[in-house]
Amino acid sequence: MGRIQERMYAQYAENLAPVSAIAAYRDALTVWDRVKHYDSWVACHSGIGSLMMNLQPFGPNELDEAVMHLESAVAAQPFLSSMLAVLYRFRSAGDPHENWEKRVFHLRQALLLIDRDDDRRNWAFANNELAIAIGDEPDADFGLVLEERLRLHLESFGLLEITDGVTWVDTCIGISECYLFRGGTDDRENQEQAERYARLALDAAVGDVSAPVRAEALLNLAKTMMAPGRIFDADRVRKCLVFCDESATLIDPVRSPALMASVESFRANALLKLAQHGEPCDTDRLAAHAEVALSLIPGAEHLSDRRSVLQVAGEGLLAAGRFERAAGYFRQALEAAESSFLVAESREGRMQRIWEFRDTSALLSWALLKLGDNENALFVLEQGKSRFCRTGDEPLAVDSIRSIVPRGGALLVSNFSCREGAVIIVTAERIEVVWLPEFGKERLMELQRGGLDPASLGGWLRAYHMRNSEHEAWHRMIEATGEALYRELWEPILTVLHELGIAEGAELVWFPQGGIGVFPVHAASSQDSAGSRFWLIDRFPLRYAPDFRVLLSGHSGTGRYSGTLLLVANPCGDLEFSELECVWVRQFLAGRELTLLHGADATPDAVLDAIARADIAHFSTHAVFDLNRPLRSALLLAGGEQLPLERLMPALDPEAPSLVVLSACETAMSRISSTPDEFLGFPAAFLHSGAGTVLATLWPVDDAATALLTGHFYRELASGSQPPAFALRSAQNWLRNVTAQELMDLMREMKNAPPPVGPFVGRIRTALRTFEPEFKPFSSPYYWAAFTISGKE
Repeated sequence: MGRIQERMYAQYAENLAPVSAIAAYRDALTVWDRVKHYDSWVACHSGIGSLMMNLQPFGPNELDEAVMHLESAVAAQPFLSSMLAVLYRFRSAGDPHENWEKRVFHLRQALLLIDRDDDRRNWAFANNELAIAIGDEPDADFGLVLEERLRLHLESFGLLEITDGVTWVDTCIGISECYLFRGGTDDRENQEQAERYARLALDAAVGDVSAPVRAEALLNLAKTMMAPGRIFDADRVRKCLVFCDESATLIDPVRSPALMASVESFRANALLKLAQHGEPCDTDRLAAHAEVALSLIPGAEHLSDRRSVLQVAGEGLLAAGRFERAAGYFRQALEAAESSFLVAESREGRMQRIWEFRDTSALLSWALLKLGDNENALFVLEQGKSRFCRTGDEPLAVDSIRSIVPRGGALLVSNFSCREGAVIIVTAERIEVVWLPEFGKERLMELQRGGLDPASLGGWLRAYHMRNSEHEAWHRMIEATGEALYRELWEPILTVLHELGIAEGAELVWFPQGGIGVFPVHAASSQDSAGSRFWLIDRFPLRYAPDFRVLLSGHSGTGRYSGTLLLVANPCGDLEFSELECVWVRQFLAGRELTLLHGADATPDAVLDAIARADIAHFSTHAVFDLNRPLRSALLLAGGEQLPLERLMPALDPEAPSLVVLSACETAMSRISSTPDEFLGFPAAFLHSGAGTVLATLWPVDDAATALLTGHFYRELASGSQPPAFALRSAQNWLRNVTAQELMDLMREMKNAPPPVGPFVGRIRTALRTFEPEFKPFSSPYYWAAFTISGKE
């Protein structure tokens, strides 16, 4: 068959035999020349791409091929942009942000083809699609993109009337969704607006409007009434289920499988909400709704959606105490998340998909703990961590885990994925579980942000965000949280540690999970019978670790503290105490080969060149933590230039420092905007890149306290008698007990130091004279509790 006949046959067969048409177009492409026969070449690519979208099965490989063909034709046939936007929306391969950018680009191109004045309904429809895409930007600032999405929907709304049917309904639903998740303003007003537009959509979904459109309006109203931040109301949740029952009767699952899946998924979520609040709930019905939703969600293209439904089913059964069946759902959820993770082709893609795991591993681990399978609970919990950095997944053995237990001490592996918390204690001989009925996910979220679904941010995070304007409230929050942690978390743990024969002074290694990493758990405090306050670190040194594997990999992390020192000192030129801090560092680490990058010399390139040769790397500077993109968190260097983690990590290969000291703000923070098991931030990034131990901070710390504490830390370390975790503990205990007179004496030793340190020390001594000699200026945990040690010792 000739090339013209091939193309003619393909066009004829498109409706009758699309598979044969695709084959004919492919054959024609082997003979058409892109330059000589451009129109025919474009027609073949357009035909293949368009036809493939209707094939079953239409998996990731078919989707990528359709994209390739349509991208080849779209310059000549701009109307294909709307198809490409749909394909990029559901593309699982490649970098998520690049897929999103392509989706938005093609939606904008499609919008340009519509006249806003002459075809306002279609223009509004296309603008709504763009609005939804804007809201889907991966790892964006949620508040900013939500405002832009709302702006676009309101722009569409301004062009429409209630008589515009489906487009009016869709626009109202879009606006309702924006108000539903809007934050930072009047929460009650947002909820009222969300429900108002949801009811406008439902009121218009009558008459000529199709049944599926009314079904979607009913589902949206149900979502609005069960919004995060609302006080739980069982009757309201049951009313939402009634809306969903009506919605389900209006949907043909064959024609609208995605909509029916959404309804069934919401039904399962509503029943889960009832179960989690102790209301009567038929968990078999919950599981049945989840199963129907799963049957309607294609596996390969919607792995994230499948994982969400599977997890809801598992959580419902978990709340009912049906642990074995719950574990089965969680295993399937992990398989779906793992499959999605494996197709990621870039660092950004892996990062985005990590958040899709959320706390599934922790939930499965919790179920296994309830079933008495403690060892596998440990292994499963570990599988949910370090996914970003892990390249292999060799099975762990219990003996391997026990090999990292400190001598005479214990590993404390936390799990706060459910209402009842658990801490697994691993010693050299035993594995024991401490159950915490009053300190689980709900209590943790109450301390962290004011509740599971607070109407507005509260708790620790609110105090943290308001710390500059409400300084005293931030101090009180640190102390009050420390008291709660000791009473509710540590007292039960300490009782079991005593029963296991763990003596005071033995080292404990804490593995955070579920957002507890934001708290200084080492700074938990209580009062003795005489009313005197004491702290956990009075009894035990505490070291942090993101996961087991980071402690099992690479060099031992010991024995290299006498080697080369990289000292990055005050690169921004605005930290007076940094100069004093660095003098102490050099004094206590005298005799080592030194690379000093001071002020303007501390450029990113200079740091990257020097760090590969350093045994100790000390950064005395500012830092910024990016909550949404942790690997873009950065150290600030000369001229305010940023050195992000994603650029720093490759420089640590093949030999990273044994000790990294980050004397900068917020360097121990990890992402907590969602609740994954993954612990991503400065410490984990350095540790997974081969560093042995990392000293970092949980919040911006007073400059004077930082200089004093790090100086004393190096004094203890240089003595050779204490590893880093013990040295930090000694430094923290010293700082909170040091008196004004003792600080005067310490400053006197530095009065003859060359400028700028000498004159600066003189000013400090003058300031200290205003205090009583026995006054302890740094006794508050605000000054010392932010410092943490993570890693191998």
